[in-house]
Amino acid sequence: MEQAGFIVGIDLGTSKIVGVLGRKNEQGVISILASESIPSDSCVKYGVIYNIDEAAGKIKKLISLLENKTGKKIGKAYVSIAGKSLRAIEHNETKLSDGITPITFAILDSMEQQAKLNKPDFFTNYSVLAPEYYLDGKHEEDPIEKTASTIEGRYRLVIGRPNIKNNLVKSITDKAQIEIAGYLVGPVAAGALVLDEADRQTGCALIDFGAGTTTLSIYKDGLLRYMSVIPLGGRTITKDIQALGFVHESAETYKIRYGKVGKDKNKAEGNVSPDVDLRELNKVIQLRQDEIILNVINQIKLSGYGDQLEAGIIMIGGASQMNGLIDYFSEKAQLPVKRAVAKRVYINNAAELLQNPLYTQALGLLLFANENCEKKEEAPKAAPVYTPPTPVAEPKTEAEAVEAEEHPKKKSKKQKDGKQTTLFGFFEKIQNFGGTMFNDEE
Repeated sequence: MEQAGFIVGIDLGTSKIVGVLGRKNEQGVISILASESIPSDSCVKYGVIYNIDEAAGKIKKLISLLENKTGKKIGKAYVSIAGKSLRAIEHNETKLSDGITPITFAILDSMEQQAKLNKPDFFTNYSVLAPEYYLDGKHEEDPIEKTASTIEGRYRLVIGRPNIKNNLVKSITDKAQIEIAGYLVGPVAAGALVLDEADRQTGCALIDFGAGTTTLSIYKDGLLRYMSVIPLGGRTITKDIQALGFVHESAETYKIRYGKVGKDKNKAEGNVSPDVDLRELNKVIQLRQDEIILNVINQIKLSGYGDQLEAGIIMIGGASQMNGLIDYFSEKAQLPVKRAVAKRVYINNAAELLQNPLYTQALGLLLFANENCEKKEEAPKAAPVYTPPTPVAEPKTEAEAVEAEEHPKKKSKKQKDGKQTTLFGFFEKIQNFGGTMFNDEE
């Protein structure tokens, strides 16, 4: 990437569309130059664009805000892939060898490219994650320069409905005129930003509590092993509160200000608005949280890794900030629970963004970005300069040539009288005419 360029990440969430612009140095450390967020309103549902025209308008506005902050033009961006149809599946690629030739990067890359071509019926392959390699049936951490008769790569593919990508292209590329530099699975990008290598190795469940969905990603031995999306989130809880007779804005405000789960959910911290029945409010909140938590716990059991999560549960996302949720979730899941913190080793500034769960996925996108996103401005083309054609003299007879040599003034007189005026003489008159009209004195 050019030193003068930058990288851009856009995360289209159910509640907010978030954009970050930064610059990555040679060591891969990112400096954030600008960030913005605007409400999604109703154009994004469950992390997927539903209203293409409205989403395009909001993306244009977001891009404009980022450009105004930096004074630079954005030509492309990396975007997050999300949605309730996402899930991870296993896929194996096998390659036969002669047992003598050493395994090279080119061989492993060809296997990965083949895995990327795999597309289950009715789904799109959105990501091919790091595989495990087996040589002649035995696990091998680093197969390079080793020999084997059979090379097997066991991949995790993140798949989802085709409309996720199609709607992104229609909104961002076709209507907002911003090229998509790459598609990155949002929860995977977020995991790269917040998880320690020790958490991935010993086993953890990363829970992204979003507005529209709750995503479970399970890591073990350094790799993503399982992914499942539950179509319930923070906005679901807000709608439940609206059923108590509040408009959306008030329901969202009361959820954030007074919402609490667990044993002390009915103990107020500070003054409570007289419009709010705290006991009824938190009863509604906890009923929905119970449903979300029980779904997550069930998915952990279905993954087969429920007894291998030594690092416990790690939470991200705006809806993970609810009071009492850490202790309540830990009690229900019988696992240690903590909120994630973005790693400062990757981003050297913008501490307030690292603390804000709204920006976790967008910042995670930048870790994988390596293409300059600055718009290349074409130099304006110079206007063509008109060059008058060179007059071609008609061939003279021998008598005319002799006469011209003997009487040169005779020709000039004829031109002055308007007789035998050449094309060159015409342009000379035009030039003189212009000089007469626009002289220095005027």
